[in-house]
Amino acid sequence: MEETNEYLCGPRMLKAYLDKVTGPNLEELRLTPSSAPFLGEIAQNEGASLKLLSELLMVDKAHTTRVISKLIDSGLVENRAEGHEYSLYLTETGVVAWKRSKIIMEEAWEDLLKDLTPEERKTLRGILEKIARVVREAEQ
Repeated sequence: MEETNEYLCGPRMLKAYLDKVTGPNLEELRLTPSSAPFLGEIAQNEGASLKLLSELLMVDKAHTTRVISKLIDSGLVENRAEGHEYSLYLTETGVVAWKRSKIIMEEAWEDLLKDLTPEERKTLRGILEKIARVVREAEQ
């Protein structure tokens, strides 16, 4: 009997694919596949703190601090708070980069899912929503 692998396409494989496909285009925007999601969260949560971003993206605060420092240095994000607090906003350049990065990611996902029928896409979305719910609940 042939042994099968339940995880023929695991998270690492998906991340590697998306990084490879999106990386060069994101680099032109002064982003990486890992930093682009931060722009999206700041766009949707203006004035976000490092703590909030860490919670939303499910990463540790040290990682968030490193990424945000690079985004600030790149001129994509600004901190409008005083002292050690953070109140993060996208700059005009950051807004343009965020909108373009969304398109880049959407195109990558479209290419990834091109062989799925509309019904299969709907089913996949439902499955991923259930998985996301479990992951979020485990984080609380």
